[in-house]
Amino acid sequence: MEQTLAIFNPWWEGPFKAEGIRREAYLRQLDRKRKTKDIVFITGLRRVGKTTLVRQYAERLIGSGEDPRRILYFSMDHPGLVRESILDVLDAYRRIHGMKHSDRFTAIIDEVHLREGFEQELKAIYDLGHVKVFATGSSSLFMVERGSFLTGRQTFMEVFPFAFPEYMGLMGLEARRSDAHLMVKYGEDYVRAGGLPEYLKTGDPGYLTTLVSSVLYKDIAARRGVRNVEALRELLLVVTQSTGSKLSPRRIGRILGVSHETVREHLSSFEEANLIHTLRLKGKVSESLASPKKVYATDTGIVHVLSPTVNLGSLVENCVFNVLRRRTKDIAYGQARGREVDFVLPGACYEVKYSDRVNRDDVIHLRDMNADRKVVVTRNQAGRIDGMELTPFWRFLMEEGQAGGSSW
Repeated sequence: MEQTLAIFNPWWEGPFKAEGIRREAYLRQLDRKRKTKDIVFITGLRRVGKTTLVRQYAERLIGSGEDPRRILYFSMDHPGLVRESILDVLDAYRRIHGMKHSDRFTAIIDEVHLREGFEQELKAIYDLGHVKVFATGSSSLFMVERGSFLTGRQTFMEVFPFAFPEYMGLMGLEARRSDAHLMVKYGEDYVRAGGLPEYLKTGDPGYLTTLVSSVLYKDIAARRGVRNVEALRELLLVVTQSTGSKLSPRRIGRILGVSHETVREHLSSFEEANLIHTLRLKGKVSESLASPKKVYATDTGIVHVLSPTVNLGSLVENCVFNVLRRRTKDIAYGQARGREVDFVLPGACYEVKYSDRVNRDDVIHLRDMNADRKVVVTRNQAGRIDGMELTPFWRFLMEEGQAGGSSW
């Protein structure tokens, strides 16, 4: 195990420079969370950049004066650690550096959800009080559920695919007022590409199909004991083709030849693995539970690769949902004058009309919404209609896609 840990932690033996694009907002969040005793769970879709982020954070800690030997990183999916418990790894680390159990250090545990009983081990580590734990995992709902064992001892941070400003930076594009006419194209290219860093670098569709297969096999089938992985794949295709639409498990079950209970279980698995998110109707609990949910993908690039016939308007709506979800989990869809309202947040509602010509009749139903702010996301039309804001999609991405907004 000593050699494995040495490979995981090159900073023990010399200077270390982490790879990847710095996502400063997340690194600052980790700085704030490090000041607490809580176990920090870092969740998000596979390949969204969680491992890159925590290794960058190790570099950040060293740069701020932390002793490199007081930072331990390891991944639970490494073959050399398959038979080792988390506590065994920590004891081996202490032996390597001649540390006492009372010595303080930082432990960064990658893919912690792959280890059966991780919550009991983390509780034991927490209760000793000498180790600050950061743990990553792809199955966020599973970690929340299992983490109930750690109630009062944990905090969560979700890592999202690249926001539009990050995409612009990675692709070497500049947002200039003089080139505002190009921003429409940049925004449309972004929703088709999505925000997974490696795919943005390569543009290889095979990367995303391989990623999806990895999620289906490793994060869902293996852990949930699903034998028919092809049924999972077929359901995911149906879901991606239906992005932004209401789902009927019974209808989907009839199409795929499986029970609606199986469909519900698989949809829950997709959400647990951060492939999709579902949205309830805003209203009374009884109405919300009785109404169908809408579905959106975590990454629009996956939708475009798996279901290239999905229209651009649906991709844009999906992208707007993802941007809003970065701001709050308190989001639903609504109804007014017998028409659907795409997104309802505390104090605001959003409607996506991806067109250059949006008129009063297109959005008149929003007048009935009890919201301080009513925003209509268009293709490139700006202005106001009856007190409702019309904002181009690309400008919405620039203003809403990062904390604090922008000068646009």
